[in-house]
Amino acid sequence: MDESKLQLISEIGSQLGQLARPRKDVLVKFLRQVANALSQIEQPSVVEVATKAQVLEELEAATKPLRKSIVKHGLSNHTDKDVKLLVAICVSELFRILAPLPPFADKYLRDIFKLILSIFMELADTTSAFFSRRVKILETVARCKCCVIMLDIDCNNLIPEMFNIFFSVVRDHHQPSLINDVLSIMTHILNEEVSDELIDVILRNLIQESKDATSAASQLAASVIQSCAQKIQPFVCGFLTSCSLNRDAVESELKEFYHEIVLKMFQCAPEMLNPVIPNLTQELMTDQVDVRIKAVNLIGKLILRPEYHLAQRYRALFVEFLKRFSDKSSEVRVTALQCAKACCLANPSGIESLELLTAIEDRLLDFDDKVRMQAVIVACDLAVSNLKYTSPKLISEVIERLRDKKISVRKKALQKVMQVYRDYCAKCEKGHITMCDHFEQIPCKVLMLCYDKDCKEFRSQNIELVIAEDLFPVLLPVEERARHWIHLFSLFSPLHLKALSAILSQKRRLQTEMRNYLVIRSKEKEKSSEDMMKKLKGCFVKMSASFPDPSKAEECFEKLNQSNENEIFTSLRQLLNEVTLKNALAKRDKFLKEIGNKHQHFEFLQLLSSKCLFNIFDSELVCCILNLIASGGFGSNNLEPFSVELILVIISNFPSLMKGWELQFQTLFEKKYLIHDKIIQVLAKAGPHISVKLSDFYPVLKKICLEGTRNQSKYAVSAIASLIHASNQYVLSELCEELVDSLHSGQNIATVLQSLGCIAQYSVSTFEDHDTEITQHVYKRIFQAKSLEDPSVIDDSSGCTTCKLKIYGLKMLVKSFLPHRGSQVNRQINPLLGILLKILQKDDMCDDITLCTRDKAYIRLAAAKAVLRLSRRWDLHISPNIFRFTILMAKDSSSFVRRSFLDKTHKLLKERVIPIKYACAFTLVTSDCPKDLQQDSFKYLVEFIKEYSREARIRQTSMVQGASVMDYPAYIVVFLMHLLVQDVGFPSEDCQDEAIYAQFCRCSDLKTQVERGCRQFWEGFGGCVLIPDPCMVLGGMAICRASCFRSIGKCPNESGKGNWTVDVVEGDDDGSSTATSQVFL
Repeated sequence: MDESKLQLISEIGSQLGQLARPRKDVLVKFLRQVANALSQIEQPSVVEVATKAQVLEELEAATKPLRKSIVKHGLSNHTDKDVKLLVAICVSELFRILAPLPPFADKYLRDIFKLILSIFMELADTTSAFFSRRVKILETVARCKCCVIMLDIDCNNLIPEMFNIFFSVVRDHHQPSLINDVLSIMTHILNEEVSDELIDVILRNLIQESKDATSAASQLAASVIQSCAQKIQPFVCGFLTSCSLNRDAVESELKEFYHEIVLKMFQCAPEMLNPVIPNLTQELMTDQVDVRIKAVNLIGKLILRPEYHLAQRYRALFVEFLKRFSDKSSEVRVTALQCAKACCLANPSGIESLELLTAIEDRLLDFDDKVRMQAVIVACDLAVSNLKYTSPKLISEVIERLRDKKISVRKKALQKVMQVYRDYCAKCEKGHITMCDHFEQIPCKVLMLCYDKDCKEFRSQNIELVIAEDLFPVLLPVEERARHWIHLFSLFSPLHLKALSAILSQKRRLQTEMRNYLVIRSKEKEKSSEDMMKKLKGCFVKMSASFPDPSKAEECFEKLNQSNENEIFTSLRQLLNEVTLKNALAKRDKFLKEIGNKHQHFEFLQLLSSKCLFNIFDSELVCCILNLIASGGFGSNNLEPFSVELILVIISNFPSLMKGWELQFQTLFEKKYLIHDKIIQVLAKAGPHISVKLSDFYPVLKKICLEGTRNQSKYAVSAIASLIHASNQYVLSELCEELVDSLHSGQNIATVLQSLGCIAQYSVSTFEDHDTEITQHVYKRIFQAKSLEDPSVIDDSSGCTTCKLKIYGLKMLVKSFLPHRGSQVNRQINPLLGILLKILQKDDMCDDITLCTRDKAYIRLAAAKAVLRLSRRWDLHISPNIFRFTILMAKDSSSFVRRSFLDKTHKLLKERVIPIKYACAFTLVTSDCPKDLQQDSFKYLVEFIKEYSREARIRQTSMVQGASVMDYPAYIVVFLMHLLVQDVGFPSEDCQDEAIYAQFCRCSDLKTQVERGCRQFWEGFGGCVLIPDPCMVLGGMAICRASCFRSIGKCPNESGKGNWTVDVVEGDDDGSSTATSQVFL
């Protein structure tokens, strides 16, 4: 021991004691010397235990003057910071060297500890020059455990204050040694004595992180809990249990933060909570919604610690947590979904995650739209986070929300599934995942939104933008886009194809009209002319139909047309002509940047420029698909046929996209035309728009016309016609001659007939040059041929070979009277109509055609379909008898014939290519028909009424301007009456008894369907009775005038010649007739 240091300390203590009121400078000088001397004195070591008491006596004697001076002058309460710091240093050193004895009497220690605490309060200021000295004081106090003395001298109130000081001064950037010293002091206190007040301080600071910027206090509290877990567990668990089971009885304000405390405790000392966790089950079952929400949130966060296995350790609690997904409160269910998302993201492979995913999937069908929306968000976010292991069923259920009954859910589902699909595409590009059907179904389902009539956001005008701009990541390579398009196209149903075709044709129409508009606008001299204004108005109306809000778009077009900024229209023209998406997007961005977002038409031009782009399919994508087909780059997947069909869909709408890729296509054509018929179709569509020579393709096409299948030959003739120019008009004539020769030789007759029929449609003059030769051959060699096949080996579904050839010959003759592009036919159609009538009359043998018993049903069906096709152009030449026998095919003895005829009629009516009177066929399906046929027939009838009544209401206003009465759907009732009066059981012409007519209607086989049909017609068109009500009654409805029947019955004679007329009775509401007029049919 250094005696000189002790002597110095003793002398300075004595000198201070002799001073009455020492000045600051004197105090600072003396205390600095003392502090330095004390720091150099070591406490007696354990080895010197024998002499320790003697040494302590010497130390106590040497420091006694100093200690007396400190007390005498009240230096522990000195107001000067420098003096206080030096006194604290000296006091801490005295505690160290005199330990375990306190350096002062108990009555003075309170002030001493207050001094030390005041020094601790300055520890937050790490920039202070005295910071290291304060840290030294803390270290010394912690090492000698002197703070424990406060418990023995009735200074218990200082302990919570010290704890609060520590929590308030610790910082994240403090050195670990400082934090450890603070922790040591607090641990020593708690190991000696724990109080509710100290627990309150610790817990309050445990949750401090969520309220303050610093997390050091919370981390310190967690460390204290971990260090003293055994000591404080009873207090903590008692408090938490009271909060859970009897919260109202708890006085502490911390009860409001009970769940936050449990969570923090679980993170730092989970084993301490074993008695508390089960109590959460009661909270999940309470009647208070807010409590259940808090409990769900808490348990969700507890599950985030997978290493603790809460779901397994507290199975009853987890099961009750799962039940909250079907809680009666939607708020609780939404909260449960949010928690499930966090849990699955944190531990996607955990057992509990599988159960949570099932619960999420169930909520996709929740009765509350807010819950369904949250389930969609959660499911999609989870899918994005882990696409590779996302359940196909979950994705399928999410996609179904695109058809949700709530529009808000559909919108959110659309937004989220598109995000999922883009992320999927990006991962496919990087090789993290392979293409799979359940993700490719997303665009398919999005396309189906086009059929959503009750939400304008989902009309094809908006879905076009979604498919064009939101489907793929912006930087996705074009080859990847091509592969995805092919894959998803392979999943298309007819409805998907129809939706995509509608979007593409809509885009094509806008681009076409935009080009027309720009041409019209460029004619400066005609700008003010009335004719030009009408043309512009027409363009605006047509283009506006492609926008979500047509009326607003039309207004924008009119305003834009008044603009003198020619640069805008130049840029739009450039966008229309750019067939590569990459260049088009660059030009569009430049264009929009130049006009600026403050331009009055910016939003409209932004939308218009997008619709002008080839941003769904572009030229480069077409090239990629061609290369994939040519190289067989589909691996083991059988996607080649779908890629060819996709090319056909694209080129059918945008044939110019094939420009520049003629060589690739020609190579592909030569390799694949025998495998894929649609490649020939692609050539037919693209022919007029690409730079190829007919001579490059003609040898193959001619061979197809002579030797290919019927489908192939049809497309081949179309392709030849599309490639013919003024210099090679003779090609079709030469081909026709070769086909005629082949017909005479009997080679590939079915294909040759198809080729001849198609040539007749493309070149009337060419066919008419050989008309006599062709028709005579068909009439004599084909129609009158007898079947030589064994009936036992004939396929019932199609008939014998001879029958098929007769049907093909009939189809060829029909096509020859239906040329494309409205060309004039100079031949007489009556001979053909005469043959059709005889076939429809079910004659087994006639002068023109030989019918065998087994095949006549198929021939009749072909004749009826021929009449349907001819009616689009030759309706005025079709006699009432032909019409009647055609309609009666709906009552044919063959169910196959009935079904095929009705389906064909429905299809042609839907396409608006035949007169509406043929809808009568739907009313003739009687009760002896199969149930499914009755149902389909009624469905077709209702659909016809619904669609055509809409048009009827529009036409009603134009009737006074000369519109024909026969144009209106209600008029087909007249044709129904015509069918009735031609029935063999119809009363004689002289009959005047209306009851007999009513009896006929009741007994007639037609009664049920005609009655139902008429009722549907009158109900469907009740708002627009365009034909004066004939006041007819079928089986209970009063017939105002039987002459309505009689007038119809008089006119058609057996030969089928003559006009149709009918007396139309105009009646009042009470059923009395007011006028009669004769209508020409």
